[in-house]
Amino acid sequence: MTKKSQVLFLLYLFLSISLMTVQSIKGPVQPLFFIRYPLNYINEAVTSLVYYIEKPFIVAMSLERQNEQLKKEVETLLLKKQEYEEKSIENERLRELLNLKQELPEYVATAKVVSKNPDIWAQTMEINKGYKDGIKKDMAVRTVLGLIGKIKKADAHYSTVLLLTDVSSSVAVKSHDNRTEAILTGVGEDYCTLRHGLDMEEVAAGDTMITSGLDSLYPPGIPVGKVLSAEKNPSMLEQDIKVGLFASPLKIDEVMVITRRRDM
Repeated sequence: MTKKSQVLFLLYLFLSISLMTVQSIKGPVQPLFFIRYPLNYINEAVTSLVYYIEKPFIVAMSLERQNEQLKKEVETLLLKKQEYEEKSIENERLRELLNLKQELPEYVATAKVVSKNPDIWAQTMEINKGYKDGIKKDMAVRTVLGLIGKIKKADAHYSTVLLLTDVSSSVAVKSHDNRTEAILTGVGEDYCTLRHGLDMEEVAAGDTMITSGLDSLYPPGIPVGKVLSAEKNPSMLEQDIKVGLFASPLKIDEVMVITRRRDM
């Protein structure tokens, strides 16, 4: 027997003994076991790899959904906060009007502004009270800060207010500082002017104007506005005087309607 044949015989003998040993310990030999085990291992490895690749994306998608939910909750909370703040501000304004009501025997009604018309030719606003609430034409309309106009028309449940800034509006006023009297008129802008007053040269920027009551329309002593500028107009005998209203019509949400004493 050649040396090569001897090696092959010994190798065959070793494999035979090994197989018989495995068979005696673990039962019959299953040839597919040696193929299935690597395949299972590879499958598990691939599954694990896919899981670890997908996991960051799954986590990211979950975080994105959570962020969207949190954004919605934050938006809801912000809306509730804004509503609360608006209600709080509104309550404070109504409280101030209520306190003023106690001081005014001319008080008729408190109303909410439901619409505004800032057109240059017809500056008006609508309020949610009418003649069924005791409101009549030409009654004065004011806020805590001051006068804003008069009732132009009163329906059953709504009224139209002609604002002081309207070009057809006028009110007798006087300077709280030096008692100079004049007529305040609207010009269709966010300010008014003074006309036809005596001693107009005594009016200066910073003077406070109040109603004088001499027009038999508005009760006397209502704050109206502050003089913004007073300049000599070369083409007129009077000064060119601009008055900024204490109560800006575009910033008003609630008003108080008052009457002249003789109408009560």
